[in-house]
Amino acid sequence: MRFEAAREITQEREALERRWRDRLIPEPRLATLVTAQGNAREPFHRWLPYRQGFSPGLVRLFLSEFSRGSLGGPILDPFSGSGTTTAECARQRCRAVGVEAVPALVFVAAAKFEDAWHEIETIDDVPSWEPIAERLTLPLHRAALMIAQSRRHTGSGALNRGAPSIAQSLRSVADMMREDLGQPMALINETQCGDARTLEGVGDSPCNAMITSPPYLARYDYARTNDPLECVYRHWYGAPAASNQGRQLRAASNAHDSSCPTPEAQHRATEEAHRVLVDSGHQRQAGAVRDYFSDMNRVLVTARRVLAPGAPVWMVIGGVRLKDVYVATDLIIAEMAESVGFEIEAIRVARDLNPIRRKFGSAGHLAPRESALVLRNP
Repeated sequence: MRFEAAREITQEREALERRWRDRLIPEPRLATLVTAQGNAREPFHRWLPYRQGFSPGLVRLFLSEFSRGSLGGPILDPFSGSGTTTAECARQRCRAVGVEAVPALVFVAAAKFEDAWHEIETIDDVPSWEPIAERLTLPLHRAALMIAQSRRHTGSGALNRGAPSIAQSLRSVADMMREDLGQPMALINETQCGDARTLEGVGDSPCNAMITSPPYLARYDYARTNDPLECVYRHWYGAPAASNQGRQLRAASNAHDSSCPTPEAQHRATEEAHRVLVDSGHQRQAGAVRDYFSDMNRVLVTARRVLAPGAPVWMVIGGVRLKDVYVATDLIIAEMAESVGFEIEAIRVARDLNPIRRKFGSAGHLAPRESALVLRNP
């Protein structure tokens, strides 16, 4: 079957939508929880406005839907970002462990677990952050400068022309951190630098739950978004030998990894989208689709290994139109999760990511969705 407007082959993706149509649960209350827009009012979470994050309210909802005694701990977030899960779980007195590929984000997440603020000596206005960086020795102060520099940029990583000077920004960040650290975290939860596809440092004890949001396929330029933060971090600590710049799976770099599944192991809807992109001349985007889902397959297999039997899992997933080719990321990952042994309990649809729904053959009018995929490790 072809999508008439573009003569696009859509058979596998239409069939995917039809299979899951009756199991998609609209849940508008999640719309504000799957984004980080409300974090500016939340202690600790307000430090770093992180465009790719979700709300601590989503973590609280997750905890409220399960008996904390039965969850035990730790709760795993393999795409930890700025540490929303680890910080909020600590505030709620729950153990958690985060894994994040970007060292600068791990550094900032660790700063949230300091037991008190230590005053920075008076900083005069200077034209750039480098002279200030030369004077800072405490990790907490260095995290403050990283945050201050990041806050002078937009969510896409571009310098905000109306931003205050770096010294003014640092003073504002210091005031905020002082206020929050006046009531330190109830627990110290760990975020470690690592790869979500292997989770080598998580340890031998199984995790009793997982809440996370993998990078969205081609939605953000993760490298550019994180660059202001990472640039300051590298001033002191250099570039790590195996840095995953940008935090996106291999979809960002389109690098080949022979340990990933072969194309034959890919989902049929993924292969169809890949073929359509190749046929329309978008080779790089086609490779990104195949690599992204290969990586996500590895993430799911590894998650099954580290999760305890019966562990609940929430994954916030975003769909996409990539060069106008529709990819139902939530449904593809649901079927991939089922194929590696997870039980699918629900797909809770938070919102459409695009206000325009387009006719997609027999599947009706569709827009890319942002959904919470609810799984259980049997």
